[in-house]
Amino acid sequence: MRFLDYIFAARPLLIMPVWSVFLVSLHYHHQLTGNSFQIVDLVNLVCLSLLFSGALFINQVYDYRTDLINKKVGFLQKNIITPKAMMLSYLTVSLVPIAAGGFLSTVILGLYLQIFLIGYIYSAPPLRLKDRTVTSLLANGYTYGFLVALTVFPGINFHNAGLLGWDNPFYFFFTIISITCVTTLPDIEGDRATGKKTVAVVIGRSGTLLLALIFMLAAVYTAFNSAYDWLAYLATVGAVLIFAALIVKSEKLILLTAKLPLLLVTLLAAFFYPLYLLFIVALLLLTRIYYKKRFNLIYPELA
Repeated sequence: MRFLDYIFAARPLLIMPVWSVFLVSLHYHHQLTGNSFQIVDLVNLVCLSLLFSGALFINQVYDYRTDLINKKVGFLQKNIITPKAMMLSYLTVSLVPIAAGGFLSTVILGLYLQIFLIGYIYSAPPLRLKDRTVTSLLANGYTYGFLVALTVFPGINFHNAGLLGWDNPFYFFFTIISITCVTTLPDIEGDRATGKKTVAVVIGRSGTLLLALIFMLAAVYTAFNSAYDWLAYLATVGAVLIFAALIVKSEKLILLTAKLPLLLVTLLAAFFYPLYLLFIVALLLLTRIYYKKRFNLIYPELA
C-alpha cells in the first residue's frame, strides 16, 4: 500500500491532460513526418509524467495549510506521507527526467528544464504564480499546452514538420488557458473568502467566461487556419459551451464546460492510440478502488 500511496499522491488523473495533448500532437507530428510510435516517444511520455508529478508533489507541500483549512482529503493532512518524504519524491521524479532529457537532445532538455522551473515557482514562494491572476493562466497554458506539444519533436533543430506549421503548440496554449479560466468558476466563493486572486475572483463570472471564449475562439481559428479540422471541431464545441454558460447561469453547465473539452481531446488521443483508452479506463478503476479503501471516498465521481 505504501508504494501505491506515492503513486496516487502524484495525482495521475491530473496528468491526463499532459498525456492527451502529447499523444494528439504526436499523431499529427507522425502524420506529417511518416514516422510511427517509437521507444523515444514512450521515454518522452514517461519523463513528462514524472516532471508533472513533481509539480503536483510540491504543490501539495506548499498548499498544506490551505488544503487543511478547506478540509480537502490530502496525503499530508492524513499523515499518510510526511512533508519531508513528499519533497524527496518531488526531487526524485524531477531530476530523473532532467537527466534523461540530456540523452534525448539539448532541445528536449531545455523544454524539461522549463517545465521543472515553472512547476516550482508556480507553487513555491516568493513568486507563487498560482496566486497571481495573469501568471497562473499563462503558466498553465505554457506548460500543459505549449511546452508539452513541443516535446513531440525531439530533434536538435526545430522546423515546422509535425508542429502544424508551428500552430500546434499555440492551439493547445489557447485551449488550456480557456479551460483554466472556466475551472476557476466553481471555487469562486471559497477563493474570494480566502483572499485568492483567481481570474474568476478578479473579473467575475461573466468576465471569466468572456475571456475563456476569446481564447477558445483563438484555438478554433488556429486549428482551421492549419487545416486540422478535428482540433477545430473540438475547440468549437468548447466555444459553444462557454457561450451557452454566458447566457444560462447553471453550475452543472459550468462543470460540463470545464470538463468536456479535455475529455474530447482524451477521446481523440484514444482514437489515434487505442491502448491509451484501455490505460485510462484501468487507471479510473484503480483510482476508485484505491480511494475507497484508503479514504472511504468515491473518487473520481464519473457522473
